[in-house]
Amino acid sequence: MKIDRRAVVGLGLAGAGLAAASAAAAQEPGGGVLTVEHDDQGRFAGAIADIRAYAARHVAANSLPALTLSVVAPGGMTAQMRFGHANLDAREPLGPDHRFQIGSISKSFTALCVFHLMEQGKLSLDQDATALLPGVPWPGGARITVQHLLNHSSGLPDDAPLFPRGGDGRLWRGFEPGSQWSYSNLGFMMLGMIVERLEQKPLAEVIRLRILEPLGMRATRGAILTRDRHLYAHGYSPLYGDRPYPRGGPLGPGPWTDMTAGSGCVASTAADMARYARWLAQAGQGKGAPILSDAAALRFTKATIDAPGWAVKGAKYANGLAVVPVGDRMVLHHTGGMLAFNSALHVDAQAGVGAFASTNIGLAPYRPRDITAYACTRLREAIEGGPKADPAPMPPPKPDLAAYIGRYAGADGAVLTVTETPGGIAVGVSDVVSDFEAAGEDLFIATHPREQMQPLVFVRDGKPVVRVWRDGEEFVRLGASGPVTNFSPKAPPDLAALAGTYESDDPWHGTIRIVAHGDQLVVDGADPLVRLGDGSWRLGEKSWSPERIRFDAVVDGKPTRAIVSGVDHVRRFA
Repeated sequence: MKIDRRAVVGLGLAGAGLAAASAAAAQEPGGGVLTVEHDDQGRFAGAIADIRAYAARHVAANSLPALTLSVVAPGGMTAQMRFGHANLDAREPLGPDHRFQIGSISKSFTALCVFHLMEQGKLSLDQDATALLPGVPWPGGARITVQHLLNHSSGLPDDAPLFPRGGDGRLWRGFEPGSQWSYSNLGFMMLGMIVERLEQKPLAEVIRLRILEPLGMRATRGAILTRDRHLYAHGYSPLYGDRPYPRGGPLGPGPWTDMTAGSGCVASTAADMARYARWLAQAGQGKGAPILSDAAALRFTKATIDAPGWAVKGAKYANGLAVVPVGDRMVLHHTGGMLAFNSALHVDAQAGVGAFASTNIGLAPYRPRDITAYACTRLREAIEGGPKADPAPMPPPKPDLAAYIGRYAGADGAVLTVTETPGGIAVGVSDVVSDFEAAGEDLFIATHPREQMQPLVFVRDGKPVVRVWRDGEEFVRLGASGPVTNFSPKAPPDLAALAGTYESDDPWHGTIRIVAHGDQLVVDGADPLVRLGDGSWRLGEKSWSPERIRFDAVVDGKPTRAIVSGVDHVRRFA
């Protein structure tokens, strides 16, 4: 599980200077490269300068190898900004032609192909998807429609394979279709296969014919293939991939895998994604040419379900695109996380503005969504006027740490001490002191990734913090009323036998750690496991969570394998 809860460089360029640099590249020390087109009067110069400075702060605060960013506004204005290096070892500057994997932003491309089929009369959105994809071990019961797949309301798990391991070999649902929202890459893999089956062409070819050629996106690829690897910026990922990644932590070369599935198969440049953002802005205004009819464009961009599991509060979901609040307006949005790239897209159709950003670091909780959201806000302000909005702070502010500070006792008499530091908290046990940063509510991760693999998890009784779990060991807050006795019950032997580290050599799945917090099993220190009647375990607190874990291949009373939502993970450590 990747925990995904979530030197400042000040740059700027005078408005007159930006106008003079229109349609030309400007290089400034530490400021990356800026290219602006069709803003000869400098209408957007101040906004672009602010966006550029804010993006530079993200690069510095998160130690990003590179960042590519494009923004669009009415009148044909397009600005592209590039920071950092496509190859750190060779010190190769990021160029305009370097490709970035856009991850789940690809889902909107797959959804557009589905809408094109709808307009051809080859499918309908309320059609039973099982009839369009026979041979797949679909779950029984209520039917799953094409629309359920498009808006993540199918009840299917997130990253299960099409033919899962374990159980009866069939797929399953966590809830009745349409009753909840739960993100499913599997659902969009299926949509891509439906497109291929009906068009009798590879999905990449359909994307090229239906989207890329009409929009002039000539540098974009609808499949991520090894043969094209020389076109890409070099990708990076956390050096220690088996534990949570702290902000700005050490990096190594990122893994590469080909990707042709509809969940995340597109790679592009900032310039091409600017063309796509401009079309999305028009689509949100009901102008679908040259891809869809006007009516289909409005339907494509219209939210169809609330998405409370999205990273932005108040989010809804349309068709391969989220619809989220930015200020007082709902805008189109998506992010994309890959093995060695992370991307974000925001489009304010009402204002006619959009922004795309991508960085060549993956398998990390960072997404450049704050950059693209702020870019849309500043461009909108340049058009509509009003006071200048402040962006989300970067680096992010520390949470209120007062509730955590204090001393905690372990069952063996060891004392754990928590104190505040400039970056978060310091945790000391015996003579060993480690620094931690906030990674979520009551959740902290080590800032030096070699110090602790598991998150530090604080537990409250109402508002007060009463205990903390550290690498599976419980510490209870010390008070003035004598010795501590209120430790959690010890895990029964059958539960304790399941605890351990399970690994998949597939980098998309990686490592999970299961520990016992008393008589409760948790995954990676945070997500509870709940035993179900069929012998599997549900991952997550919500009763309708689709994620499942099964344990099997038992030796000496301990399972040697955990099947995590249909994917084998082998126990390699106790």
